[in-house]
Amino acid sequence: MRLGTISTAVAPLLHGPSRPARVVAATRYAVHLATGDRELPALAVVTRDAIRLPNALVLPFSSADRPLDLNPQRAGFGAGRVVIGPVRFEPEASWTPPRVQGAPSPPDPARVRQVTVLLDALAHPLPPSLAPRLTGLRHALHADDASEVRRAARALVGLGPGLTPSGDDILCGALLASRAWGGPLTPLSEALADASLRTPLLSAALLRHAVRGECVPQAHAFLRALSGDGALEPALRELLAVGHHSGGDLARGVLAVGLGRAGATPLDRDDYPLK
Repeated sequence: MRLGTISTAVAPLLHGPSRPARVVAATRYAVHLATGDRELPALAVVTRDAIRLPNALVLPFSSADRPLDLNPQRAGFGAGRVVIGPVRFEPEASWTPPRVQGAPSPPDPARVRQVTVLLDALAHPLPPSLAPRLTGLRHALHADDASEVRRAARALVGLGPGLTPSGDDILCGALLASRAWGGPLTPLSEALADASLRTPLLSAALLRHAVRGECVPQAHAFLRALSGDGALEPALRELLAVGHHSGGDLARGVLAVGLGRAGATPLDRDDYPLK
């Protein structure tokens, strides 16, 4: 048996009887389980040095001490524990993932301008196929047209490679920024109605968490920094360290909303950074 701390967002999964789960991905840092639960479709078991996802059971050891790149034949959850192969994890405590609430102030226009330049210089390039889709989302947000926002957001779902495609990461950023600064949360959320059929399980689960405002700590700190609470460049650099491309794509989604909320006019910015 190994101990850990369970996110309050997914702690209900451990209530009730034991149920089977399916391992969908495993690295030295994390094992991702498909739960079969409609509202909480994925559960991550991560080492303490991994990205702290909002759906994570965090273990008290590092990936260097005990890597998790296992290939178990069975997994399950419930009855107060998570089972992966022969190993049983029973959380001894819980932790609360950062949750974006209404921000006390809108994004600072000077900080938004600063971060667009930094993002262009520091982030991994955006795949060319996503550039026009991101432009479409920015234009729809600027026009404040709910149907166009819904259409542009739906066009991004599942776009790009990986467990969390770039299009989904952009949408997570836009959802979080909309919750923080009063953006079009409803049409963005409606665009995800069939996301579970169009994108990998882990990404669909993280989109559900973003709708509720739950996110990784680095995204939460970045949003606060854009509103003037904290140093901006360190917050951006920490966000960019999330995944191979996820941090940069989250920042792009935040900026798609933040440009309008800060009083900028993205339609006049043809050179808006696509990197």
